[in-house]
Amino acid sequence: MRIEDIMCKQVETCRSEDTLAQAAAKMWEHDIGALPVLGLDGRVTSVITDRDIAMDAYINGKKLGELNVAEAMSRRLVTVQPADELRVAEDRMQSEQVHRIPVVDARGFLKGIVTINDLAHHFQTARTAEGVQPAEVAGTLAAISKPRSVSVSPVRGAP
Repeated sequence: MRIEDIMCKQVETCRSEDTLAQAAAKMWEHDIGALPVLGLDGRVTSVITDRDIAMDAYINGKKLGELNVAEAMSRRLVTVQPADELRVAEDRMQSEQVHRIPVVDARGFLKGIVTINDLAHHFQTARTAEGVQPAEVAGTLAAISKPRSVSVSPVRGAP
């Protein structure tokens, strides 16, 4: 089974110049935990999560309206393509410890998003024989949830 078969095609996005308040409001309104960040050309450049927003506000000690997405968004981008097999998304979720991955075309334009929830919902359907098995979803969730190996100071600029 391919990613395009289970991905969400209606995706809310933001821009790097948006404030964290704007990004958080979109997440709240749409009951989601992440937004792909689009560049000026419309291509996906990053992802920002609700955790990124909370931690950036905490670390900087500022209100969400005083901070922008560019300051808090991930510095690494993990993507998959619509025609990729589900295994590709699962492997990337595990290795990169992410719950959500933007689905992009060959040029980097957003086509959808695939989440660990999508894999779990897929597992509950009768099509499990065609795709990801229950133990694989559990393994992916376990890999994503591992504590990070690097200790990071909660204050920017602190050792």
